[in-house]
Amino acid sequence: MDPNVIEAQVVVSSCGHDGPMGAHSVKRLAKLGMVPEVPGMAALDMNSAEDRIVNNTREVVPGMVLCGMELSEVDGSPRMGPTFGAMFVSGQKAAHVALAALRKRQAAAAAKKAGTGAKKEAVAV
Repeated sequence: MDPNVIEAQVVVSSCGHDGPMGAHSVKRLAKLGMVPEVPGMAALDMNSAEDRIVNNTREVVPGMVLCGMELSEVDGSPRMGPTFGAMFVSGQKAAHVALAALRKRQAAAAAKKAGTGAKKEAVAV
């Protein structure tokens, strides 16, 4: 079977432990030397897991936002500690992070396009 390819400016992955698009992809990027080594999940610690998952929700590599338990693989956060409340809040934060990343890319593309237009006008004069 041929590989399926998806192209997007920003991907939000919340597939869980070592998910098919998030932690697994980041592990592959680590093998390629594109991100630091990925430590994997730490032992159960409910007291610290909640805050760590929510606080560490972010764009891990350009265009890839991870949230929920996929972060436990990437950051070495405690496994199975966060409740569904932390998962929900992490997902909400991921949506905001993804929107900010998308807007940043759109602004850069618009600036590049505006700069290209200015160069064309300078050459025409």
